[in-house]
Amino acid sequence: MDEMKIESKFLTSIASKAIEQAVKKKLGYTVDIGLNHFRTTVLDDKTHVHLDIDLELSKEELNKLLVSIGL
Repeated sequence: MDEMKIESKFLTSIASKAIEQAVKKKLGYTVDIGLNHFRTTVLDDKTHVHLDIDLELSKEELNKLLVSIGL
């Protein structure tokens, strides 16, 4: 079994900023992301990923996101 955890404040803040930039660049959404915990486990060719994330975005950004995924 392989396991990776990202839980320190320093690493989660770096990952949060990288995710924010990627979302803005790829999707065009301005989102404040707070990654609290990230854990992934690989066991017998199956991967389990657990994310604890807080997102903050405007109502307009939320509506754009919902429309783009068909809701």
